[in-house]
Amino acid sequence: MKYIKTYKIILLVTLLSTLVSCNDFLEVEDLDQYELTNLYQTEEDLTFALDFLYFSLPTANLEDNVFAIDSDQAYLLPYFWTDDATHRNINGAGFNGSDFVWSENTRALRSFYRYQDIADINFFLEALPGASFTTEANRARFGAEARFLRAWIYESMLFAYGDVPLLTNTIAPTEQPTRTPRQEIFDFVITELDEIDDLLPNSYNAENLGRITKGAALALKARTYLNAIGWVSDVNAMYAGAETACDEIINDIGVYALVPGIDGFKAQFTVESDLVSPETILARHCALETGTDREDNKLSRQIALRGSYANSGTGQRRAGYSSDFIEEVQTINGLFPKDDPSYDPTNPWINRDPRLGASAVLSGDIVPATSGLDDEYEFQPHPNIDPSRDNIETVNSPTGYLFRKYLDYTAVDMEDAETDLKIIRYSEVLLMYAEALAGQGRDAEALPYLDEVRDRVGMPKYADIGLPTVTRGTTGNQMIDAILLERRYEFAGEGPQRWFDIWRYKLADQVIKPVFGIPVSEAEPGDLVGEKYRASNNDSFERVWDDKYYLLPIFLPFLDANTNLTQNPNY
Repeated sequence: MKYIKTYKIILLVTLLSTLVSCNDFLEVEDLDQYELTNLYQTEEDLTFALDFLYFSLPTANLEDNVFAIDSDQAYLLPYFWTDDATHRNINGAGFNGSDFVWSENTRALRSFYRYQDIADINFFLEALPGASFTTEANRARFGAEARFLRAWIYESMLFAYGDVPLLTNTIAPTEQPTRTPRQEIFDFVITELDEIDDLLPNSYNAENLGRITKGAALALKARTYLNAIGWVSDVNAMYAGAETACDEIINDIGVYALVPGIDGFKAQFTVESDLVSPETILARHCALETGTDREDNKLSRQIALRGSYANSGTGQRRAGYSSDFIEEVQTINGLFPKDDPSYDPTNPWINRDPRLGASAVLSGDIVPATSGLDDEYEFQPHPNIDPSRDNIETVNSPTGYLFRKYLDYTAVDMEDAETDLKIIRYSEVLLMYAEALAGQGRDAEALPYLDEVRDRVGMPKYADIGLPTVTRGTTGNQMIDAILLERRYEFAGEGPQRWFDIWRYKLADQVIKPVFGIPVSEAEPGDLVGEKYRASNNDSFERVWDDKYYLLPIFLPFLDANTNLTQNPNY
């Protein structure tokens, strides 16, 4: 493992334009005039440095930096390690792990190993006590924000890799720490979040919108508890801990709410919701005016279809939903399509859960054309149906079912989109609360929170129609199955939630299979029983599951750099 020297963050802050919050959380200031000897002395210095640490939040990207030994945490990347999606081979990144041909050389799997950011945060926390502050409350809040970011990284690492080195202070580049037991990492994260949540405000004034809040700390705590149920001995304690955290967000803080209707749902993935949506608990802010390529939302161009207006050579159509996901999205009657007599395979997109159309670009959808935003273009991935620019058999959409969230047709180039990446939304808290209650056998208490998420988009409440029977990827608990199904619908093409669910409930042997796309049938785009196209680029692998994958491998260069590190079993 290669560690960053303790002065690295100062050099970065000096050489880069960074975010500041003294006047506005997104304002840019040139820091070239600062010297190493006079940084980290004042509250203003620490403001610059703290805002730089926000770069450690996950990025609006489908992949980390292929050409860097370290990486950013591409938030959507693990979604390709699920039954719901796949990623086509592009730019030398391979399939971003969606092939499940995993080894210690698979670059995509290193995305959570974040000791560069840990070093920066530890240096900041060591400098914090010696700086002058106008109030001690500000000093305490600055420390709480930095500790949240460190806890976020450690929670991601303990979920992905298990045992990892726990570093809470800066170390010399020559030091080679060993792995700390997973339980100790977990205990550290929970303790940190317990200690900081009362140091963080429920909300901020207009000048500081987007900063980490008490709600974010509690939501991360709930995630940490629920993500641990796959490996801890006391599962009930995990459900209870998540319940307490979610209860405080919902019933005590009182600043979050779902925006009504399917239009409210859609708005969460547009700039109109940035910094103002009552659903947003944690977000990575993307702003073009910063002039740094780490701040744009690259998802918009990475998921864009080939024939639409905003491509200009950068509509990369990398991602595709699987037919398994598309066919399991319920009808408006709350039934799986295969169980609903009213389902019409010749017109399969009508009378479905409205989140399907809000989350996916589907065959026959009308979108802006390459000739201009005022012209129309029909997305048609079937190779035998015109227009054929999105032909699934070419280097194109991998399945014929494209991602829609964050798609911005007005963004022409890779650096043109600026919608914030919504990392934790209030709907996730509601569903975590429902799951925590259901895990303790309190289904009647859980049901209203599950139904609140469904009702927002016009789906029938399970209190009225009864719970669904999930047969593929079942936990054996009908209520928890219904909650995990709802998480698939709510967070489709958005983040790692489905990855969390498969890993923590050990569902992979039930659901990780070869990926298929649109039906071969030209007459029935919603054919549920006939032959389907194999996902493009996917004919070279079968997606064979191995239980060793429940812990990701440590990337080989990290092992080479630190001889005290050991590899996870069976790699």
